[in-house]
Amino acid sequence: MKKNFILFFFAIIIVIAGFNVHAQKKPQVFLKYSKQEGFMRIVIESEEPIITKAQTNIVSSQIKIDFPDSFSLTPLKTPPFEVTQANKTLTLNIKEKGEIKTFKLSSPARIVFDIKSTEIHPEKPSGILLNSFVIDAGHGGYDFGIIFKEKNEKDICLDIAKELSNYLIKKGKKVFLTRKVDQYLQLSERISFTNLRKPDIFISLHISNSGKFAVYTPYFEDKSGSETLSEYGLEMRQKKFLNKSKVLADNLIKVFKEEFKEQIVLREMPLPLLNSIGAPAVLIEFPSAQVTIYDQQRKTKIVNAIIKAFLAYGQIESSQENTNKGI
Repeated sequence: MKKNFILFFFAIIIVIAGFNVHAQKKPQVFLKYSKQEGFMRIVIESEEPIITKAQTNIVSSQIKIDFPDSFSLTPLKTPPFEVTQANKTLTLNIKEKGEIKTFKLSSPARIVFDIKSTEIHPEKPSGILLNSFVIDAGHGGYDFGIIFKEKNEKDICLDIAKELSNYLIKKGKKVFLTRKVDQYLQLSERISFTNLRKPDIFISLHISNSGKFAVYTPYFEDKSGSETLSEYGLEMRQKKFLNKSKVLADNLIKVFKEEFKEQIVLREMPLPLLNSIGAPAVLIEFPSAQVTIYDQQRKTKIVNAIIKAFLAYGQIESSQENTNKGI
């Protein structure tokens, strides 16, 4: 009897020791990060089998990592983003909008996330002369523009126009939207609305049928009494801004090429909308929604590109203004 009790006692000790060993073998996961202006790197480090079998899922600004087993997390310092752990899943909620690229490395085994910010943080407002903007979201109301399955031109353009407007307003700029909601506007209404506000820049947003960006600038044919222009009696308004419109277009094209690595088409056309505006004016066509997914990340990237072009244009205008003043 005494012998059986001793054996039972040792069996319990072995079981407890087994549980302790199992607890000790719970994999350790280390979270590291480094950050600099416009860029952040997040590193998840652990044992080779843990990293190899881990699966990552990135949706917008959220990163989810599913590990093969429950784990113990050790952040090496308090990160500037939200971290949550639930059983086998580690979730990182990144505050800044950005493009996230991920890859796995060995020696030591780790998952790396490189996050390039798509937000612009200029040190100071460079476009001193650019204080007011009119942003024209193409189409609206019963005029859907080009329809792409569940998407249509009027809605995509309005989304981009609103995001662009919000950014500029936060920077203390005056911004006027030709339409703030899904409504139809006649061409004459868009022209009158813009000229009454006398903006520093007019920009009209559209979607193309092709897979290319296209930037349109005003163009005047050597003809007098153009019926289209004389309909609005505004044929002389754009002429004194023609060179500025071309400079604005050049800056947009340059930035689009840098940011999107895509072909950009420049078109000079006698469009009544552009030719009748008394301000530097351009019309932009973004690539077709059949070849481009207009998710939030894409729309934000477009807005940031436009902002960069505005800043570059503003610097040119400021330099020219100082030259004219003899500064």
